[in-house]
Amino acid sequence: MEILEEGDEDEAAFLALIESRHSSLWRSSLPGGSRPGKAPNKLRDAASRHLRLLPQYFGPNPIYKEDDFRTRFRMSRRLFIRVLKAVVEDDPYFVQRPEATGKMGISSLLKVSATLRQLAYASTADAFDENLEMSETAALKCLKRFCKSVIKCFGAEYLRAPTPNELQTILEHNAQRGFVGMIGSVDCMHWEWRNFPSAVAGQHKGKGKKPTKVLEAVADYNLRIWHCNFGSPGSLNDINVLDQSPLFDDMLQGRAPRIEFTLSGNKYYTPYLLADGMYPDWPVFVKPMESAHGNKEKYFAGRQEACRKDVQRCFGVLQARWRVIGSPCRLWKGAMSTMMHACIILHNMIIDDQANDPHFSGNNYLFTDAAQPGASSSEFATDTSLTAA
Repeated sequence: MEILEEGDEDEAAFLALIESRHSSLWRSSLPGGSRPGKAPNKLRDAASRHLRLLPQYFGPNPIYKEDDFRTRFRMSRRLFIRVLKAVVEDDPYFVQRPEATGKMGISSLLKVSATLRQLAYASTADAFDENLEMSETAALKCLKRFCKSVIKCFGAEYLRAPTPNELQTILEHNAQRGFVGMIGSVDCMHWEWRNFPSAVAGQHKGKGKKPTKVLEAVADYNLRIWHCNFGSPGSLNDINVLDQSPLFDDMLQGRAPRIEFTLSGNKYYTPYLLADGMYPDWPVFVKPMESAHGNKEKYFAGRQEACRKDVQRCFGVLQARWRVIGSPCRLWKGAMSTMMHACIILHNMIIDDQANDPHFSGNNYLFTDAAQPGASSSEFATDTSLTAA
């Protein structure tokens, strides 16, 4: 039996009270189910919805063809199956199991489908209740666990620097564009954070009125992201974000691949990135000219600006593909970072998959009127009932 010293009784009583209140709050926050005093379970039929989903997208002759599948799930069917198998193998939560009532639970296919719909359309969790027969709690849990599994299964392959062979391919392509020794373009993107703590709101507000988190990325001409650094407060500019970034760690520690190229008769051994005027005057950055004079300087300024837009196009496609990134985030910072990295991994996987698809016709499907949130502009233009009297 533990003996309390003099003066410890009040402290022990206080700690016991805190522990009991914490336990009661934790129990009250658990899903109620059909326990006494809680609302009864809704009679969802996930099994029937799974059987309807199979002929729609995954049967031998599906109702919705490959183009429709790519539009709805943002990836090809074969890549979807690859991701599905990896996630199910990594996390037992995605394995279909019997519920407490004895009937089979939600299938792996429905769980992954609901997660990709949340990422692709920025849908709220309760939007899948009537469509995919899935509760809000289950949809959110699928989203968070899916992102963690994607990072665990594919992060080492799709969140890395290019290999020597990949680097050589990038250098050769950029040399054809007129930039010998260039390996990509760098810039930053902001993601609005709605669920921010009030105590840190000020440090996350930049020139905009809303708190944001910053993503620093390096992308190539194929829009593949080779470096990402996410989480800096939105009040920081590109230079401050660069100071906190591990972008040049491998180069400073001698782990970066050695590159040799010649310009104007001079040999160089350090590749460079295209950047905007905000970045420092370092040899690893080629920035636009502040004032171009003459045809040569004007031509260079135009070419630099055009090639530097690779990373801007990458941000546009990333936000269009995963609209959750273009919408204010309602998660805490840890889950926010996990979701961003998972979206980047899936983006890179899609880029690699499309490179091997002879039938792929571009990313235009992400930017059509039908793909935009809300009603399209053409609908308003043709509906005369919406015009003012």
